[in-house]
Amino acid sequence: MLAGHSAQIILFQKDGVSLRAAVPSSDGEGVILTLALNRHAEKNVVNPTMISALVEALDAIDAHPIPADTHNKALIITGLSLDDEGPPAKFFSNGLDLEWMLKANNSNTDEGAKTAKPNLEQGDPTSMMIESFNSLVLARVLTLPFRTIAAINGHCIGAGLFLALACDYRIMRTERGYVQWPEARLGMRLTKGFAELSKAKIGTGRGNASDRSVLREGILVAKKYAPSEALASGIVDAIYPVKELYDRAFQMAKEGLPESTEGMNLEYFDPKGYAEIKMEMYTDAYRALKYGRVGDAPDSRI
Repeated sequence: MLAGHSAQIILFQKDGVSLRAAVPSSDGEGVILTLALNRHAEKNVVNPTMISALVEALDAIDAHPIPADTHNKALIITGLSLDDEGPPAKFFSNGLDLEWMLKANNSNTDEGAKTAKPNLEQGDPTSMMIESFNSLVLARVLTLPFRTIAAINGHCIGAGLFLALACDYRIMRTERGYVQWPEARLGMRLTKGFAELSKAKIGTGRGNASDRSVLREGILVAKKYAPSEALASGIVDAIYPVKELYDRAFQMAKEGLPESTEGMNLEYFDPKGYAEIKMEMYTDAYRALKYGRVGDAPDSRI
């Protein structure tokens, strides 16, 4: 799955999450980073173990000298198994770990009050997990000071979709997989952070004037978008066969390098200013993710 023109060095690896860097062969090429989610036995669900590994991987971008010593970089996030020549993984992410949430909530609940679905209340374990995912992962990815690309290799559901939406660009495999906001089906709220991120990144369909709002259909109907439908609706920017997906993402990352002549070639690039531009573009989403709480009222303003 790896692009053949650059050697990859593992900068971080823990609990099925790895961060790799494609080392440039000459000055000015820039560093392409890949954050790979390979917890496939769990379908890359979001739980405390996944969140902790994601935070450490993002920290490594600032701590390891290969990416830290240059502003000229870009990041790919994918569920592709980069070391595996077998069949492609079926999931980018299956969303929140509902099994963990039920167990965590019920362990703090009287026997007679145990629930069959997660109950999101301020201060309970699942709410604290979601808040850490929002503030420590999504808000951070949303405003990283370089181009970010989600290479969606399969099903991309709920919290997995929100991780993809936090990226600047999204590309998806053509053969299989779907994207979905599952909350209406599960009887759950979106929460303010997920709602504002969705509104910030999703518009209406690209078809004729009779198209319904993608947000209305996606969220209120819990529609499953096949790759072609996700493309037509503007949820993803392009679709490719899975064998091409990583190389296409790699090329998009190269084209987004801020200081390369083959990239954006921004003469006076400033990473702090670039992050602030993203914060200005997505202010409501950033504030809801960074500072919001799961227990905030649905009609509250952040």
